[in-house]
Amino acid sequence: MPAFATEHLRPLLGSVAFHVVLFALLAGAALNWTSKQEPVPIAIEGTVVQYKDLPRSLRSGKPLAEPTPAPAQPKAESRPEPAPDPRIDTEKAEQQARKEAAAERRQQEQEREEKAREVAAAEKRKADDAALRAKASTEAERKAAEAEARKQSGAEAQKLKAAKEKAAQEAKSRTARESELKRALAVEEEGAAVAQSGVVDEYRALLVQTIERNWIRPASARAGLECTLNVTQATGGTVVDVKIGDCNGDQAVRESITNAVYKSSPLPAPRDPRAFQRRLVIVFKPTE
Repeated sequence: MPAFATEHLRPLLGSVAFHVVLFALLAGAALNWTSKQEPVPIAIEGTVVQYKDLPRSLRSGKPLAEPTPAPAQPKAESRPEPAPDPRIDTEKAEQQARKEAAAERRQQEQEREEKAREVAAAEKRKADDAALRAKASTEAERKAAEAEARKQSGAEAQKLKAAKEKAAQEAKSRTARESELKRALAVEEEGAAVAQSGVVDEYRALLVQTIERNWIRPASARAGLECTLNVTQATGGTVVDVKIGDCNGDQAVRESITNAVYKSSPLPAPRDPRAFQRRLVIVFKPTE
């Protein structure tokens, strides 16, 4: 037990002694720090210089004047600052509010004026566009009306021209018909005169005799044969066409008569040229 106490108490006592000494040093330093310290004298060294030893730039021939001390400024009395008046702050706030309200009104008026200008410009553009469209429409209608008028005028001119041409054609046809009628009447009158003279009957008898001489009688032909012949001849008596009308003979008889007419071409001319006819109607009655 004594050995244990000696081994453990010795370091503990040393530690306690170390802390006691450290506390004493700190207390002494604190007392020394709070005590009044004596002023420390400052040593100033100076050197005496003769005037003749000064540089030329510092020598002016006159001794240097001592600087005059500046007059002491009177110390301004300190006056207590007046307390701020709450009415002044209220007036300032009202003035600021009025300024802001006036600025806002000016801004709103400017915005309304700008919007009104934009609306007016848009309305003007719209009116200009409508005027241009109306002008274009009017111009198009005018051109269409002029074109229609020209078309109608052209159509009327064409109708008038066609009517004139038709009238002229009708007049020409009427004149031709009248001339043809007059010629036919003259021919008829001449034919009547010729017929009365017996030249036509003589000419037809001559044609029948000529055809009969060239006719080869077929075996089927019987007594009392009678056929109507429609003969077309050209100038000079050349036979152009032959058609058999009423005939009491068969097909062989018809063909034989047709061949006889073509064989008789050219037909003999009449004694009187006025008796010549391009279309002849001949009744063929061969002798037994």
